[in-house]
Amino acid sequence: MALRTFLLLLLLLAAALLITQAQGIGSSASDCCLKHSQKAIPSGVVTSYRLQGPESGCLLDAVVFTTKRNRKICASPTDGTIQKLMQHLDKKAKNDKNKKKGQTQRPRGRAKKQRRQQV
Repeated sequence: MALRTFLLLLLLLAAALLITQAQGIGSSASDCCLKHSQKAIPSGVVTSYRLQGPESGCLLDAVVFTTKRNRKICASPTDGTIQKLMQHLDKKAKNDKNKKKGQTQRPRGRAKKQRRQQV
């Protein structure tokens, strides 16, 4: 009798697991792009991007740009202007990283003279 109860509980647990997997609970596919935007994306409003594809659990290959207002824009990764925008963001990120490394060095040039306060 105990074996039957155990097998029944095991079967119920397996069924619950399959149902949650079928509903997509716990998967990262919940924020996938479903289509590409056809509008031009100005480079001044975009701060970063990420790639989306089958390896991330999404059906559509896309580039997901994040704007300054934290909005997401989906674009085609094969579009030439999108590839240029991605290269621009990569260069900008590399330059920002180099600037942060350079801040630890002493400042160049003369320091401003401080005025003495007269008492």
